[in-house]
Amino acid sequence: MLVAFLGDVHGCVLHALGAALTLQRYRGITLDALVQVGDLGAYPGPERWDEAGRRFGATAPAQRDFFRLLDPTPDLADGLRFALGRLPPLTFVSGNHEDHEWLAALHAAGDPAVTPVDPLGVCHHVTCGSIIELAGQRTAFLGRIEAPGKMDFDPAAYDRLMSTTPGDVDILITHDGPYGMSTDRRGNPQGSPKLTALIDHLRPRLHVSGHYHHQNGPRRYGPTLSYALAQLVPPKSTQWEPSLNPRQQIAPGSIGLLDTDTHTFEYIHDPWLADDLDLTWPVSQGGAGAGVAGRRRVAGGGDPAAGGCSSRADAPLA
Repeated sequence: MLVAFLGDVHGCVLHALGAALTLQRYRGITLDALVQVGDLGAYPGPERWDEAGRRFGATAPAQRDFFRLLDPTPDLADGLRFALGRLPPLTFVSGNHEDHEWLAALHAAGDPAVTPVDPLGVCHHVTCGSIIELAGQRTAFLGRIEAPGKMDFDPAAYDRLMSTTPGDVDILITHDGPYGMSTDRRGNPQGSPKLTALIDHLRPRLHVSGHYHHQNGPRRYGPTLSYALAQLVPPKSTQWEPSLNPRQQIAPGSIGLLDTDTHTFEYIHDPWLADDLDLTWPVSQGGAGAGVAGRRRVAGGGDPAAGGCSSRADAPLA
């Protein structure tokens, strides 16, 4: 089976769906599960955004696309149904940029472990500490980050996973990364010591995370191979890089692909990531299949060969 993992989305859910559909089309594959590692940007409305959401949302309109998911126009709803006919639901865990109270209320009114967050069921949230089966893999989820305050790991969720028998989990999905995985601009180590301890305890075959917005891995922790994903759509600019991503393209290394039969994980660096893909155009022309299906604005040459790949980072999982 094939599982695609997506890095931090920060509201750009139509890019996420379009990327998954485009990946399937260009590779000639069918995804059995679609997993997002937190910071989907799940808020019930812009009035609930945190400060970072308001700042980046002011210059990147696609970060409001999650709100369109909650109240889709008829045309967008047609496109979303098209996507759902070809993709599994996008399963995500909490990051440090979600409305945790709103998500908890959705679970209280529905399933305590996994619940849809939008009317069409495009995105399904998994509570921290849950272990569910995805594509035949026992998959554990721990959201948020190790930090003082309300964004810290949920103690009950962390303890629940730490009490799980080692080897009982195949895949661990977290938002934060293990301690020492990288350094910040000042040279300080990034990552969570508590998460490193959890990986050492659970001993899953695979660990996938996000949060730090760059590709990082594989790193080995005993029998576990750990990968961090880049941000799906980096901002147009930051204070350090004034022209970071002006065309709002999907970043190489923001998508990972796992083959559960061969136990290989690959960062996606396919040529189509650099194409002028229109992943947010509403379905109003050309019938179902445009818009979130990844309609391509052709500028010059033809499509790259299906399955083409500019670089591969395959690694078999022990």
